[in-house]
Amino acid sequence: MFRLENRITGLIVEIFAFAILPVTIKSVAAESGDSGSAQYSPVVSEVALRGLSTVGSAEPLGAGRITFNLMPTWYQQNRGYSTALITGSNIFSGTAAFSWGVNSNLDLFASLTGFALSNDPGAANSSGTGAVQAGVLGSLPFPDNAILHMAGQIEIFGDAAPNQINTYRADGYDFLETRAGYNFLGRLLQTIQFGNLADGIKLHLNEAGVVGASNDEATLLLLGAGLEADLGPLVLGAEINSRTQFNTLAFGTDPLWVTPSIDVRTPYNMNIMGGVDVSLSEGRPNNNPPALESYRVFLAVAFSYDLLEGKRKAERAERQKAEREKDALEYSCAQSTERIQALNRKAVEDSVALSAERLKAIAQMDSIQRKAYYDVLAARATAETLAKRIAADSLALNQADSLLAAEKTGRSEAETRLLSTGELSLDAVYFENGDSALSINSKPYLEIIGKMLLKYPKLQIEVAGHTDNVGSLLYNVILSQGRANAVRNYLKEVAPLLGPRMSAHGYGMSMPKADNATQEGRLQNRRVELRVINRDVLPEYSQR
Repeated sequence: MFRLENRITGLIVEIFAFAILPVTIKSVAAESGDSGSAQYSPVVSEVALRGLSTVGSAEPLGAGRITFNLMPTWYQQNRGYSTALITGSNIFSGTAAFSWGVNSNLDLFASLTGFALSNDPGAANSSGTGAVQAGVLGSLPFPDNAILHMAGQIEIFGDAAPNQINTYRADGYDFLETRAGYNFLGRLLQTIQFGNLADGIKLHLNEAGVVGASNDEATLLLLGAGLEADLGPLVLGAEINSRTQFNTLAFGTDPLWVTPSIDVRTPYNMNIMGGVDVSLSEGRPNNNPPALESYRVFLAVAFSYDLLEGKRKAERAERQKAEREKDALEYSCAQSTERIQALNRKAVEDSVALSAERLKAIAQMDSIQRKAYYDVLAARATAETLAKRIAADSLALNQADSLLAAEKTGRSEAETRLLSTGELSLDAVYFENGDSALSINSKPYLEIIGKMLLKYPKLQIEVAGHTDNVGSLLYNVILSQGRANAVRNYLKEVAPLLGPRMSAHGYGMSMPKADNATQEGRLQNRRVELRVINRDVLPEYSQR
């Protein structure tokens, strides 16, 4: 038994070494529909499902695919014992199978086995019909390019065999195909994908149980594993299979065999497979021979056709058309975006020019006000020297009233709006989309606003930030607070005396001035405003 375990371990190591070498030079993943093996029919097992000769794959055939498979086999009975044919008999068998992919996850299949014997005059029948098999395979709905696929298979063996070639335990390569009675098989299948779909490595694992209809038949345990190296038109396979009884497990002496195979796939929906089953079974006690002959050779021809190929081509054409239309629409959108960006740049340039003109006008106004002030002082000094104190004071008072009236008349539009309404929208303050940093074009305008606010030292000012409704509530509150802070900090920088009487608050999207359903409305809602907190002092400035 230890020798058998060592042989199996060594075989598994060799198989995985064979698998790892090609994988190191292949892509780790590929999408369904890659070129390469997609143009060839899938590899099929003896019952026309996907897989190798005996080990099945958990991958479905695919909706609309039908497959016909014919697999003849031969081996010679070289070891005579009571429950087998006489020494020197040749055993031929052949399995004809059909499968149909009902949908993307369900396959139906059926098969019929025939056999012929030679050099065995004692056989009851030298030829005949073997078991009729039918079943269904259901795969879990994993993506085509998934690493793991899993499936379940249910199968029934019909009573079509006139005799049984080997009758001891589960002996013989053809045990399931030539036994009498009705039997039921349930199988779990797993397939692991290494590399891509076109030229990767697949590991198939099978676990099955066979139950006979009569109570005197032992329940069988079937285990199998196979490596499939997909090289485009060529598929190399290596399998190991075991068949033993559940109640008395005997992996070493019951049927145990390995199967190297090669499958040639053509672009004409036809596969040709050849291989050999090699026995690993040890001899039983009391000099009884092993459960299997040394080897069995087989050949298989499979024809597979996709009934839905035309439909799939039409669907691919529709998808390609939709992708082309999408690309054209994206190109048109990109051109529109470029035009919008050009208009935005022009608007910014015009705004900068307007800010410069405003600054120039304010500077001229300040110069006139300073000149008027100095003229009043000069007039007052002249009046003091020419008239009496009372007359000089009266003249100075009249002159001061005149100066205040002139100052009120010369106030800017921004001053008038702030002192009359208590609010001022900073229309010339700009921010990049989603940013709270002041643009360089906004700073000259804020310098003007800072100088203006210095003229009214009693006002307590709040800088209020607002946004439109694009983005989450928290995001817009944080963004509006950052922009309000940026305006307040710059005003404090250009006019430090404003610091103690200024605050900043971000209101996010909670106080829209226009409809956020339109682009123009959202533009108006993205704003920064100045608000007078102590509005009770406004009459003092507005009435002067």
